[in-house]
Amino acid sequence: MDTSEYMPMFLAEAQEHLQELNLAVVALEDDPTNQETVDGIFRIAHSLKGMSATMGFSAIAGLTHVMEDVFELLRQRADGLHRDAITTVLACLDALQGAVDSIEATGSENLETEPLIEQLRALIRDRTPDQEALRAGGAVLPDPATVAAVQADGGRILHVRVVLDAEVMMPAVRAHMVFAALAMHGEMIGSVPMPEAIENFEGHEIEAWIVSDHEEAELVRTATRVSDVALAEVAEVAGDAVAAPTDEPQAAADAAAEPVEAAVGTSEDPGSGTAVPAAGAANRPAAGGTGHSTARTVRVDAERLDTLMHLMGELVIHRTAVEAHTANLSSPELQHAVQNLTRSSQALQSMVMQVRMIPVDVVFMRFPRLVRDLSTKLGKDIELDLVGRETELDRTVVDSLGDPLVHLVRNSLDHGIEPPDVREAAGKPRTGTLTIAARHAGGSVVIEVRDDGRGVDPEAVARKAVQRGLIDPEAARHIDTRQAIELLFAPGFSTAETTSDISGRGVGMDAVRTKIRELGGEVLMESTPGRGTSAQIRLPLTLAIVSALQVDVAGAPFAIPIDRVERTLRLGEHAVRQIAGRRVLALEDGVIPLLEGGTTFGRGTGGQHDLVVIVRGDDKRIGLTVDELVGQRELVTRPLPQIVSEGQPISGGAVLADGQIALIVDCDALAAGITARGGGRGHGPAPDSRSLPTPELAGAR
Repeated sequence: MDTSEYMPMFLAEAQEHLQELNLAVVALEDDPTNQETVDGIFRIAHSLKGMSATMGFSAIAGLTHVMEDVFELLRQRADGLHRDAITTVLACLDALQGAVDSIEATGSENLETEPLIEQLRALIRDRTPDQEALRAGGAVLPDPATVAAVQADGGRILHVRVVLDAEVMMPAVRAHMVFAALAMHGEMIGSVPMPEAIENFEGHEIEAWIVSDHEEAELVRTATRVSDVALAEVAEVAGDAVAAPTDEPQAAADAAAEPVEAAVGTSEDPGSGTAVPAAGAANRPAAGGTGHSTARTVRVDAERLDTLMHLMGELVIHRTAVEAHTANLSSPELQHAVQNLTRSSQALQSMVMQVRMIPVDVVFMRFPRLVRDLSTKLGKDIELDLVGRETELDRTVVDSLGDPLVHLVRNSLDHGIEPPDVREAAGKPRTGTLTIAARHAGGSVVIEVRDDGRGVDPEAVARKAVQRGLIDPEAARHIDTRQAIELLFAPGFSTAETTSDISGRGVGMDAVRTKIRELGGEVLMESTPGRGTSAQIRLPLTLAIVSALQVDVAGAPFAIPIDRVERTLRLGEHAVRQIAGRRVLALEDGVIPLLEGGTTFGRGTGGQHDLVVIVRGDDKRIGLTVDELVGQRELVTRPLPQIVSEGQPISGGAVLADGQIALIVDCDALAAGITARGGGRGHGPAPDSRSLPTPELAGAR
């Protein structure tokens, strides 16, 4: 069977399984008695092995098979696995992750399993003859108590009998695929062969007992979609028909129920054919056996979502154009049609945006393992608290968020949280706490990495800054915590005494700020010496469609993201002063630098501007003069060629209803330019306005 068409599904499922296994193994180390975690590990590993065997990746399947033997010990030990065993298992998961990455890149596993298998076998004791016999074959029939409880609650138990084609080449693989497909319909409480013996299955008949409220015909269609299935029969179990297991599994199965429906893959059955079901569904049976949520989800290629968003953006542009062209027409019918078009397209736009949203937990899942490994290497006791894992972000933002968060977590563990003895001497608990929290804040998402460690030491930062030539000794004597934090973001700066694989290379915080700014966000950090540090990342919910204030500068349209606009005002109503030959705007709550819009964007002086937009960028406030406030717009953003955007404080472009291109203002770049030049294109220095209060957004006055 050609499996190439199933490769994307395999890669996606394998990545999910490996993430879940990492989380489960780390969780098991903290709570060895959690039987639900133990069972989950066993099921996930079994599914991963079956998928790999199906796709022909024997090295992954072989290593996972031996890992199953180790996981089998978890069912026999009340105290779980010791730390060295957990470390060995995690090393195997790293190797499997590398193999999956290699498959995605080259199509080959590139996995050397022998050293890892030797380490695993050293953890396993020999099986008894009874255990070997059980592994070689057998059945797991439904427990009578389980059957009685399900039926007492009004549930249904369906008995499924599947017959494979007489010429089937891989009966074990087909059995696994059948079980995985059936698990989408509910919880499996019995099977022939048993899950532990499926890799040795050589027969042609498969049976399963499923707790499900789905119709029998649905299960028949699901089973017959699996390749090499010749026959599928499904019947509801009545009474105690499977209450007493016998020595003959087939006899017990025949006695369980009378088949009420049978189907084979013929031209009359639209469900016939070859399909590989999502094996990961076997790990998530629905409570009560309904399985609806799993069966109703589908995987969609990310490129298709990007194309859908692009087309949605085009629709928004065309809709806006239609609204503009029909605004002054007197046809009630046309106006009503345009209103309906607007309402429907806005609903569609909202739905497309929701489809692109995924929980930030996709990123958070990597941190339990990361914290476990780093705390072990550093000899620190650290408790990880993940908050707001269900908070949703645009897929594009989530994809780019991982590396900045890893930098922040590494810094907290290495530089922030102290060793246990140091914490105890300072009157703190020996175990430090690292919190990673996500929440919505208006049109943005705020992600915070917070520790209860030593905090930022301004004197230590100042000494390093002097050594690196970033500041002079005189300035170092007067540095405060806020200024020290700003130095941490300087390129190449690090307080580490030695370089290691954890930190000390001077690329962390600079890389964080650079990446977050590329995503249209900002990074803020606060610290209290001796009490801890908090780094806060603020990001837009989506990068595709932004709400912006459209302005006109020297006859050209520009758009300022609305979440960066503090307020607008008329220049003539406020004092403009000269400080060292540069212009600043004197407001009731402070003095801020004033940039002339035309000069800033290379449009010439453009005459006298009477309107000012107060924007926030890089934790500073800036006044930007403009010619006209056009209004708030929903804009579909597009990246710009480097030749257009290079050297300009713009982050992209958007097509307006009249066909013009509005340039998106990069407020952080405006602020950075002021800091770098000591002012704004000859319009004055940048007074430090970071501590100024922030007025509410207001209209022009």
